[in-house]
Amino acid sequence: MIRSYALAPLRLLALALLAVAGLAAAVPLMASVAVVVTYPAAVGVCRRLTGFARRLAQAWGGVAVETPYQSGSAPVPPQRADGWYEHDGQLFKSPAYPRFFLRMQWLSEDPATARDWGWLVLLAPLGAVPALLGPVLLVAGVAALAGAAGASAVAAPGSAAAAGGGTWSRLLDVATSWGGVLDGRPMWLMVAAGLAAVAAGVLAGPALLRAHGLWTRYWLGHASRSWWHTSGFGEWLRRGGHDTWKAVLLLGLSLTGFAVFALTLLLTMVSGGFGIAWISYAVRPMMNQYRRLCAKWGGVELPDPYRPREPLGRPGPDGRYRVGRSLYATRDGAIRAGFFPWVLGDPATWRDLAWMATAPLVALSAVLPGALIGVGYFGLFWQALFWPLWGLPLFLITGFWVSPWYCWQLLALGFPALAAVPGWVSVPVGLLLGLLGVVLARPVLYTIVGWAMLLLAPGRTARLSERVEHLAQTRADAVDAQSAELRRIERDLHDGAQARLVAVGLSLGAVEQLMERDPAAARELLAQARETSAAALSDLRDLVRGIHPPVLAERGLADAVRALALDAALPVDVHAELPGQPPAPIATAAYFAVAEALANASRHAAAHRVGVDIRHVAGLLRVTVTDDGHGGADPARGSGLRGLRRRLATFDGTLALHSPQGGPTVLTMEIPCVLSSPRTSTS
Repeated sequence: MIRSYALAPLRLLALALLAVAGLAAAVPLMASVAVVVTYPAAVGVCRRLTGFARRLAQAWGGVAVETPYQSGSAPVPPQRADGWYEHDGQLFKSPAYPRFFLRMQWLSEDPATARDWGWLVLLAPLGAVPALLGPVLLVAGVAALAGAAGASAVAAPGSAAAAGGGTWSRLLDVATSWGGVLDGRPMWLMVAAGLAAVAAGVLAGPALLRAHGLWTRYWLGHASRSWWHTSGFGEWLRRGGHDTWKAVLLLGLSLTGFAVFALTLLLTMVSGGFGIAWISYAVRPMMNQYRRLCAKWGGVELPDPYRPREPLGRPGPDGRYRVGRSLYATRDGAIRAGFFPWVLGDPATWRDLAWMATAPLVALSAVLPGALIGVGYFGLFWQALFWPLWGLPLFLITGFWVSPWYCWQLLALGFPALAAVPGWVSVPVGLLLGLLGVVLARPVLYTIVGWAMLLLAPGRTARLSERVEHLAQTRADAVDAQSAELRRIERDLHDGAQARLVAVGLSLGAVEQLMERDPAAARELLAQARETSAAALSDLRDLVRGIHPPVLAERGLADAVRALALDAALPVDVHAELPGQPPAPIATAAYFAVAEALANASRHAAAHRVGVDIRHVAGLLRVTVTDDGHGGADPARGSGLRGLRRRLATFDGTLALHSPQGGPTVLTMEIPCVLSSPRTSTS
């Protein structure tokens, strides 16, 4: 016990120094986050620092702090059938890049990552301030005792202190410089105050260590321990910080686009206009990435607006290729000549150039929330909390005094009118400015995204062309699916019912010959013919059920899916809320889509239970199939999900799949439709 009390002041001082070191390390770590490439490494260093704080809380404060990070590992990029790796609409030959992006996304989506950054930058220094109380009391007591001893030495004639120098004189100056508290006091009072301060600093050490450990567990443990997180206020601040970072990143891409625009103008003047086509084509991947970020962060749709390049036709009778009004002897020459009218004739090219020229004017608004949060929250609001970690030790060691309102004084150098305002006012002002920055972060982000929607979204002509292409593709898929269905019906009839009916005919012919000669054999053949005809009838019923289930026409979609669930190989919970019935073709498509999803869950997902939810929301028939299997479903690895997507696309439907490794798998199908009058249901 004596050892714990003796080591407590040193441990408290070590915690304060660790907070200062973490705050100093946060600056290059935040810069590493901004670089993006070093983001996982920066998060790893941050987690090691907070992990060290958790271990110290248990070792020195006796408080166990659980690790709140999400379990498992970062997802692995799926490999397509052609050997390429897909991520966010882009293809990669090596899995290194998509694995990096998936890991970065996985780390950033972990709520504990934001709490670690908050602890490192803000909360660790705040917790170190009371941790300094023990060492400060101890140092103050020792300094008071030293001051009393120094005063006695000064009073003694011929002493070194009386000569005006030495360590005692310096300690006396430090002791008496604390606002004149001990100046003119009796010697016994100085000694008593010094002893009391030393005793308080030593005795309060273990309690302060435990309080620091509880503070660490409150912020670095599970979110359920902290009102900051359970109330949603911490999440609101985190979301505002993320929105600010996203807006600043879009500002960086906008400035890059403006630089490309300036380079385009320069090359246009040099090359006579040919540079526009080359640079506009080269910058399209960056523009599509910008569209994906805006669509993801702004909750909008920004598809690829560029026209596909038309294939080069066959050569004419003279062997030459025609491009516009020109003829070319070689195919390569015709392809190169067709490049310029293809790029320059696309309206999206000129919309890209217009965005490059104007985007920085709008994106510069991202500086506003960043400046308000940086100057107000991290500057003015936190200046008085950071000051004890460096300003007070600096004064005690060197005697150089720095005001706790140092950021306010720096602002007053640029704005002299602020010097008349008391320094403590800067703390609430900084808090208000920081909160204002958080409030403005999302509107600024949406403003930037809105400008991108205005210039980078496909034009009316492009949307109509895309719509026509989509309709042509879906109609072709529907025709192919219908042809395949007819071939399946023909095959099933030929191999099933037709073969059985032929057997029945042969059996009846044999019965006619045996009726007179061997009645017993004739009766046996008649029995076999009856069994064969029953099997043929069962095949025909199965075939009809595969074309259009009778229960679907009689009872509606909900009861048809319930009947399907009864025949499934695993337990299925069906929940349906349909005030009416969808059109028959859509109900059939939804029915067979659910059947395919149940079959996949049984064969591939190793699921134990499946849930089916059917409802009509905002003009959409929404069917959600959820299983508790191992997950990892990928449409690129099999034809079943691709067939489902093609089946739904015929009705302008969509299919969304969420299947992380470890499960669960959630398959959501949406088909636009209008429900008819309600149908009686057994539920």
